[in-house]
Amino acid sequence: MVSDRRMKRIESEIMKVVATTLEHLKDPKLRFVTVTGVELRNDMKVVFVKYVSHDRKDYLDAQLKKASGFIRLQISKELNLRFTPEVTFKYDEGTEYQMKIDNIFKQIDEENNKE
Repeated sequence: MVSDRRMKRIESEIMKVVATTLEHLKDPKLRFVTVTGVELRNDMKVVFVKYVSHDRKDYLDAQLKKASGFIRLQISKELNLRFTPEVTFKYDEGTEYQMKIDNIFKQIDEENNKE
């Protein structure tokens, strides 16, 4: 079993590799995907990558699924792990919700400053 400290360190390194890889892919829309978090399962066989973007979610889901094998290969090259985890992308609904709430507060602030 892996310690929590090591797990967090591995998740951090995977997040860096995924973000860097997405910036260098051929598809220009994938370059604007922001990785918001990474969750590695306890058995280290699957990693869930949370992301947000301003582009269409359905398009990005399909493209990220296609790119997951290449991203897994990059993780394998960059990190010295016994097993390279399968990469699964999940749209981060929580971050999107938080951004909407922040925009509402900004609008309220602007309206209060105008008065």
